[in-house]
Amino acid sequence: MAPTAAPRSPTPFIGTDFSTIVLGTWTNRLSLAAEVARFSGGGKVEFLIEQGPPGQPRPNVNDVTANINVLLLGSPVPDDQVGLFLQTVSKNGATNLGSPQPVTVGGASGQFITYDRDIQGTPGESQDIVVNHGGNTYDIVLNTSRFAFSRQLPALQAMVAGWHWAS
Repeated sequence: MAPTAAPRSPTPFIGTDFSTIVLGTWTNRLSLAAEVARFSGGGKVEFLIEQGPPGQPRPNVNDVTANINVLLLGSPVPDDQVGLFLQTVSKNGATNLGSPQPVTVGGASGQFITYDRDIQGTPGESQDIVVNHGGNTYDIVLNTSRFAFSRQLPALQAMVAGWHWAS
C-alpha cells in the first residue's frame, strides 16, 4: 500500500472584516486578479479559495475546480429581505432552489439556500449564505460539481464555524 499524505492542518485566514480557517488542500486565490474579477460583480471579493476535483476528473461529471468565495455586497440587503435576495440566483440559471434556512456566522444571524447550476456543461451544486454584520451584507458561496458537493461542503461548514468578526 502506498503511503498517503497526512492531512494538512487548518490554515488561518485573517481579513479586514473577519477571520476564519481554511481546511486541507484549499488554496487562497485572492492574489489572482482574474479569479477575483470572476466573482466581484455585486461587490468586493473578501475571500476566495479553490480546490481541484476530488478523485479522477471526468468530463461533465467531476471536472470543476470548486471555490468558496465571500463577497461584501455593494448595497446592504435588509434583514427581512435576505431570503428573497437568496432566491434571485434563479435569474442566473440556478434551479432546484431549497427554502431559505437560518444560519449563524460568527454570532450574526443569516440565511442560506442550496441550489443546482450548470458549470460549463457539468452539473453543479452551490450553497449560498447571506449574513448581515456591522451594516454590511456578506454573501458566502460554495460552488462545485454536484458529484463533489458532499465532499467539499465540510470546508464551507468549517469556515463558517471558525468565523470571527474583526469588530
